[in-house]
Amino acid sequence: MLDKRPLKRKKLSELVEEELEFMIRKGIFQEGEHIPSERTLMEMFKVGRPSVREALATLRRKGLIEVNNGERTKVCRPSPFTLINELSGIARDYLASKDGMQHFEQLRLFFELMLVRYASVYATQEQKNKLHQAIDICWKYVNDNVNFIRADINFHRILSEIPENPVFVAIHTALTDWLINTHSEECRNITCEQNITSVKQHEAICEAICKGDADKAETILKEHLLHSLSVT
Repeated sequence: MLDKRPLKRKKLSELVEEELEFMIRKGIFQEGEHIPSERTLMEMFKVGRPSVREALATLRRKGLIEVNNGERTKVCRPSPFTLINELSGIARDYLASKDGMQHFEQLRLFFELMLVRYASVYATQEQKNKLHQAIDICWKYVNDNVNFIRADINFHRILSEIPENPVFVAIHTALTDWLINTHSEECRNITCEQNITSVKQHEAICEAICKGDADKAETILKEHLLHSLSVT
């Protein structure tokens, strides 16, 4: 027979959080509407300020409320970045594992190969112009690693924006953030010549996209990302 174990009692903050979440999802507090002050919530639920603040912190992590400096807390809806932010801690722990880095680098490679193939078919002229502008910024900072890394990320971010799917942008932002932070020391030691090679590859990727040559864009991007990994 199974041992009988007492059920764990919920903390007051969990009860407050559950009740507020119920009220938000049922539309009692609607999107864009301010929720009651901490003092009012304390009186509503007969709990102390720490319980209210812990409950609000949990709801904020879930993307159900937002708090701006100097403004009252208001109801919002989760965005793709909410999901990514929740995964950040787990992702960084996994990156530190034996094969974590290799797996994430492979994920980025597969993800971006899909993006360039899509861009080669569907990119608008305006989006192609943005890629050209991003390349110009990369050339500007080939001698400045800190700004070059930002410019390089911007080029790849534009690729993630082309499908006009905010989840893709959130995934790209998270992947580059996690990987760049893990490679931060190596990135600082990249040479100007290596940066120049990267920009030339950006140009070749952009040219293939503009010509609608998905196979060539994919081939060059794969070479580009593998080159980037080899220098970090």
